[in-house]
Amino acid sequence: MRFLYILLFLNIFVNGQKFAVFPANQHSYLGGDEMFYKDFQKILIAKNMKPCENKKELFRALILVNEDETASLYESENFPEQISKCSEELTKEVLKNMNGFIAAKINGELKAAVAHYYIFPDAFFENFKEGYTPEKFTELPVFEGGINGFRNEVSKKIDTSGFYVKGSGKATLIVRFLVNEEGEIVNVNLENTSGLKEYDEMVISSIQSLKKKWIPAKVHGIPVKYRFRMPISLMKD
Repeated sequence: MRFLYILLFLNIFVNGQKFAVFPANQHSYLGGDEMFYKDFQKILIAKNMKPCENKKELFRALILVNEDETASLYESENFPEQISKCSEELTKEVLKNMNGFIAAKINGELKAAVAHYYIFPDAFFENFKEGYTPEKFTELPVFEGGINGFRNEVSKKIDTSGFYVKGSGKATLIVRFLVNEEGEIVNVNLENTSGLKEYDEMVISSIQSLKKKWIPAKVHGIPVKYRFRMPISLMKD
């Protein structure tokens, strides 16, 4: 599973065309992440490319892997510390020479899909270490009191007294949200519903209204976005 985002079968639109996000249980590169970054380093050296001047430059490369296993960079996400496009230009050039991409298999068919990789140029060239992946330099987001502390904060805002569900057990919904680089919660939505519209709306509103911030996730010390997927249940009598 890709380390920083819990990947779901979402769709991405590029120039009006819809592409799937690369399935979380499949490698988009032969040999996995370690081989991707190892080959990235080899090509940088073989092509005599130069390091970036900004040692804090980081970006998230969104790479379209086609059915024929060719790949290209169609979009990148820059971070506040980045002051140049050096890393993006390096990546575009390296991708022209990478031949280890694997097409996604979705519902038994090869499909064009989008994979993502963090590129931190200062981890390459003379600094490169065998077995490198950005995951080894990643700090997960932190909420005061941990994930249970977060759940407690949300629970305080949810009033279930007005709900009655026939039967026993529990009604569960799954919420997705993003913790951005500032530690704020954004893009709150449902992966699936509990079956109770008013309850679903209350949960979303409760999460959106939280004022307490997270300490954001970091890659090589640079704050990045992190997507959460969290089940929340309403017990039924």
